[in-house]
Amino acid sequence: MKGFYCSLLGLSLLSGGKVAAQGPAEVLRPAQTIALSPHATVGGTLVLPNHNTVLLLTNSESPEVVAQCLAPDGHTLWKTSLIRFGQAEPGARPLLDNLGFNREAQTTRQLQQEKAAAELYPLRVFTDGNEVLVAEHISEEVAKKLAKAGTTSFQECQTYVQRLDEQGALTKHLFEPRAIPATKKLESLRLAGYADANGYVEVVRETDARAGKVAFCTMHYDLKTNTVRREPLELPATPEHTGSLGQFRHWYQEWAYLGHRPNQTYFCRRTLVNNATDKPGKQPITYQVYIANDQGQATPGGFSTTLDLSKGTVPMYSGAIPNYGELTHIPRYYVQQAASSSIAYDEWDTSAGGVGSFYLDRSTGEVLVFGEYGKGDLPAVDSRPELQGFFERRYATDGRLVAQLQTPYSEEMRAKKKSLSFKGHPDRQLRFYFDPLTGHSRYSFSSRSSSSESFSLLIDRELKVQRYEYSPSTSGRIYTNIQLAESFCAYDPDGNTANLHTYEHATKEDLPVYAALENRRLAAGANLLDHKFYLSASSPSTGLVIEQPLSIGGTLNVYTFQTELLSKN
Repeated sequence: MKGFYCSLLGLSLLSGGKVAAQGPAEVLRPAQTIALSPHATVGGTLVLPNHNTVLLLTNSESPEVVAQCLAPDGHTLWKTSLIRFGQAEPGARPLLDNLGFNREAQTTRQLQQEKAAAELYPLRVFTDGNEVLVAEHISEEVAKKLAKAGTTSFQECQTYVQRLDEQGALTKHLFEPRAIPATKKLESLRLAGYADANGYVEVVRETDARAGKVAFCTMHYDLKTNTVRREPLELPATPEHTGSLGQFRHWYQEWAYLGHRPNQTYFCRRTLVNNATDKPGKQPITYQVYIANDQGQATPGGFSTTLDLSKGTVPMYSGAIPNYGELTHIPRYYVQQAASSSIAYDEWDTSAGGVGSFYLDRSTGEVLVFGEYGKGDLPAVDSRPELQGFFERRYATDGRLVAQLQTPYSEEMRAKKKSLSFKGHPDRQLRFYFDPLTGHSRYSFSSRSSSSESFSLLIDRELKVQRYEYSPSTSGRIYTNIQLAESFCAYDPDGNTANLHTYEHATKEDLPVYAALENRRLAAGANLLDHKFYLSASSPSTGLVIEQPLSIGGTLNVYTFQTELLSKN
C-alpha cells in the first residue's frame, strides 16, 4: 500500500476493539442517479434533524437554484426552485475549489470562471429544525441589473429571504434595508447569520472609530411581521491597552463568530492582554468562548483558558488555519510595503488566526481548541517558529475540560521532514477534519500549499492519538475528497470553509465506507480532478453519499451506506 503508516508513539494504537468485517463492495448501495444540466453543479448540501439530505443544485448560466430533498434511503421526497440574484464576478476563484492537498494540474481558466459563477455564494443557507432558510442581500450591481431587465421591486441593500418548510413548500419575503446609523461615523458590518423560529438573524458589528467604541447587535428579520428588529448583543469589550503593541501591533483579538445552536450563539477570540495595563507578550494568550441566547444576553456557559500546556511550551503560529464549521470573522487589513509594491494582509491570517483554532461540535455544544506548540513560556512573534508538537482540548460549554492532548512530533515523523515541514509560516497548508461517524479528528499539514507531501495525526474521541500517516510528494497520486454535509451553507471569501476529508488510502483501522469511496474514486480515473463525494450522516453508522464525478454537469450517483463501527473506546 502506498504511503507510510506507523504509530506516532511507535505502537500499533487502534480504536480499541475489532475492525469491521465488511468488504468495501458491501458498504455502498446504489439508490438513484441525478442527471445535471450541462452548466449545473452541487452548490451545497444540508443534513436535517429528520435525517433527510437537501441538495442545492446551482447553475452558472441561470439564477435558478433547485433544492432537492433526499430521504435516508436516497430517493427524492421533493424538489423546489429557488432564485439566486447575485453571481461571482468574472475571474473570481471558486470558493470551494482545491480544498484538499495540492492538485498537480489546474483546470482551465474558462472552467474556473464557470465554477465560480455556479457557486451558491452570495446565498447564505441555514436550517431551523427541518426547515431551510436562504438569505441574500441585494447588492448595487444586482439592483441595477434587475432594473435594466424591467424589475423595479428590488432595491440596493434590501434582504430577500426564501424559506422551505419540511415538505418543500416555499415562502418568500423581501425586507427593506435596515435603518441607517444615526451618524455617518458609525460603520456597520455583518459578521454572520443564522436562522431561528421567527426567521433570519444577522450578527452585526457597529464601530464608531472617532469615539473608540465597538458594539455588537443582532438584526432579526421576522418572517411573521416582515419587519427588522435590532437587539443589542452583550459581548464583552475587546481589551484595551495603553502601551505600544510593538511586535504584536497587528494582532487580531476581536470577537469572531463560532456558530449557532438552538438559543445558543457562540463567539470566540484569542487575546494578548486582559486590561489596559497589561503589556503584550508578558502573559499567556487567553482563548475565550462566549455564548449568548437569542435575545442577545449571556447564557450560563462560556469560558476563558490559557490552555495549561506543559511547562516550557506555548501555542505557536502554524500558518493560516482554515476556519471550519461556521467560524468566521470581519477582516482587518494592514499594508506591508516592499521595494516596488505593497501587499495587504488580513491580521487574522498573520496573527491570532494561526495560533490555534476553535471548532464547535454542534451535536454536543462542546468546543475543540487545537493547534501546534513550541518551546517557550510566553507568546512571541517569530517569522518561522519551530513546531514541537500538536495540542487539542475539548471543553464543555461551562469551560469544564472534557479531554486533552499534547503530543510531540515523533522521530519517525521528523525523519521525513523537509526544511519547512515543522516550521510555522503563512504558506503552510493545514487541514482539520471532524468525523461525524466516529467523533475522531484528523490534523494534517504540508510544508507549502504547492506540495503534495503531507503529515496527518488521527485522534480518537477521547483525544488519544491513534496513528500518524505520511504521504510523500510523488506524482500521479489520486486523492479521495469527501465534503461533509452540515446544517448550513455559508462559505464566504473572508471566513469559513467546508469540512473536507482528503486522503490517498484508507487503512484497515478506518471505517469500511472510506475504503469503499476510495475504490469508487480509483475507478473514476486520475483525469477527473474535480471528483468529489458529499457525505450526509444520519446516524453514527448510516447515511447517504452523493458522488459528483465532474465539477460542472454530468450525473450524480446517490448511495446509501451502512457501516459497522469500531467498538467504543
